[in-house]
Amino acid sequence: MIAEFILAALACIGTLTATLAVYFRYQGDSEIVFDAKAARDYRVTKNMLQRTIRCRCLIPLANRGRQNGMVINVFCQPMYYGKIMEQLEITAKLRPMDAPVRNGYWEAVIVKKKTASLTELEVAIYSKADLHIVAREIPRLKVIIYYQVVGRDGIQWHLSEAQFDIAN
Repeated sequence: MIAEFILAALACIGTLTATLAVYFRYQGDSEIVFDAKAARDYRVTKNMLQRTIRCRCLIPLANRGRQNGMVINVFCQPMYYGKIMEQLEITAKLRPMDAPVRNGYWEAVIVKKKTASLTELEVAIYSKADLHIVAREIPRLKVIIYYQVVGRDGIQWHLSEAQFDIAN
C-alpha cells in the first residue's frame, strides 16, 4: 500500500514538473537588439577649419521576445583603421532618444516585450591631419556597439555595427 502511494506521488510530481517545464519554456525570454540595419537619419557634417567630423544616426532598440528585458551597459567602439588612428581622437556615444543627455553614460533601460524605441548614435572625430586625408584613409567609419542585456536567461553580451560614409 505504501509502495503504491509513493509510486502515485512520484508520478504526480513528475507530471507536475513536466507541466511546469513546458509552461516556463513557453514563456520565452527577451530578445533585445540594436537594429543597426534599420538605422535612419544619417548625418555627417565636416568642419574643415576645426578639423572635426560629426556623425549621427538613429538606431531602433527593439525587444522581439516574449518577456521584458533590460539593457544595462552599452559601449561604442570605432574600428581600428591603421596609422591614421594615431592622429585622431574619436568619441562615440549612444543614448535613448526619450532620455536626457548623460555625457556618454548609459543608464539601464527596461525594454518592454514586443516594443521598439529609437536611440541616437553620435560620433565625434577630432583630427590632427587634414580631413581629406582622413576621408581617404577611412571612407566608411564602422562603430561596434557592445551591449549587455538582462533577461530570464541571465546576463548576455551582444554586438551590433553601424557605419558612416565619411568619404562624401
